[in-house]
Amino acid sequence: MVTLDSAKVQLALAELQGAFPDRPFPKGGVVVRGGQWHDPAGKAHRHEDPEAAGVSRFFAGAPWKRLAGPTLLGWGMAGVALRHLTPEALAYYLPAYLTAFLTETLDPVSFAVLESAVSVLTAPEPSSGPPPGGRSAAQWQAMEHERAGGFQAFTRALDAAQRSAVRAFLEAVESVFEEPGMDNPVRTALDRFWAH
Repeated sequence: MVTLDSAKVQLALAELQGAFPDRPFPKGGVVVRGGQWHDPAGKAHRHEDPEAAGVSRFFAGAPWKRLAGPTLLGWGMAGVALRHLTPEALAYYLPAYLTAFLTETLDPVSFAVLESAVSVLTAPEPSSGPPPGGRSAAQWQAMEHERAGGFQAFTRALDAAQRSAVRAFLEAVESVFEEPGMDNPVRTALDRFWAH
């Protein structure tokens, strides 16, 4: 198991505590995006999504500081929940996740949640190949546009101090993903957005 650099962890925790105030979730704010799919013409359609409903029930507008590490990381939908949150809710609940990763022991379950968080923190890269899975070009373009727009909305919901805290977090966990001969996904996340 990789031991994190304690100085980097303490710096990241201090930045997270200073940058993300202990404030309530915005009144009337929407927690989850809900289900959506794109048809071959690229048109978006809404649908009922039981996973999104479960995520909404779990967070239910609770203050982020109430979500303790073991409760959050031990929740069966902790990883997938990140993709269901609206950009604003992701910006609000992100410090609960990042604090938990830095203060709890990373076991296989929490490491999988960390991988999901790093993926969500990685700016999407435009696809240059043909659409995967038999999708039409219009359908794939609409999906890519939605992903890019969601990431931009999320990062716009963070102020400069919060973006700096996310960068400090990524720098603190980068060593966990070091594998000889493999790209480091944390380095990719930093290079595409957070290190700038």
